[in-house]
Amino acid sequence: MKAKRLSILLLTAVMLFIFATSASATTNLNQTDTRTGQGSLKVSGYVYVNGGGGVVIAKVYRTVNGVEEYVKMGSRVLSPPSSGSGTVSFDFTITGLPQDTYKIKYSYGGNLSSLTINSYFI
Repeated sequence: MKAKRLSILLLTAVMLFIFATSASATTNLNQTDTRTGQGSLKVSGYVYVNGGGGVVIAKVYRTVNGVEEYVKMGSRVLSPPSSGSGTVSFDFTITGLPQDTYKIKYSYGGNLSSLTINSYFI
């Protein structure tokens, strides 16, 4: 009886781990930007898409009393070129940011490679 309970518990833990890791749809990039300003933050760049579309995400944070605080997020869904793979340009704007210094963290989902990305206040 004890062995059966232990094996069920172990199987449940393994299944939870597998489903938790496969449910993560985006990949965080090591690149972050720090920008000071207010108003609208424009995020632009280009990616090489391999046989399908994807999404580029920028999350904006600020530091309050030494703690990172989430502010806003912007994203752009990318369609593949007609050939199925190739370079796709993108841009999007995150609006309504008050004067502050922000940390922008980038991530992506889909069949994207060689992502080049930048952000600046307009």
